[in-house]
Amino acid sequence: MRVYVATPVNARKEPTMKEKRAGAKRRADMLRCWFCDEHPEAEVVTPFDAVPLSEEIEEPQAIGRCIALLLTCDTILLDRGWTGSKGCALEYHAAKLYNLRVIDGNGQF
Repeated sequence: MRVYVATPVNARKEPTMKEKRAGAKRRADMLRCWFCDEHPEAEVVTPFDAVPLSEEIEEPQAIGRCIALLLTCDTILLDRGWTGSKGCALEYHAAKLYNLRVIDGNGQF
């Protein structure tokens, strides 16, 4: 099983994009660890595997890379609050179009 963790970035409350991205990476890493503890056989990837924190690119290019990474997976794990995120919504719809398993974390993590 290969799992993509989708967590909001732009919808976060931190004041700067740099802080939003750092907070989102911490959250994605935490969810990766939690999921791997629950499912040791899983390979878990996050948006930061597609766009590392050290790299600054425009949002359209970043979401394009994230969707490309998502489509190498068979499951998407959507973090709580994902419905308020345009990027997560795109990832969700791509997952549905490509018949990926969807784990909706709203209210769960």
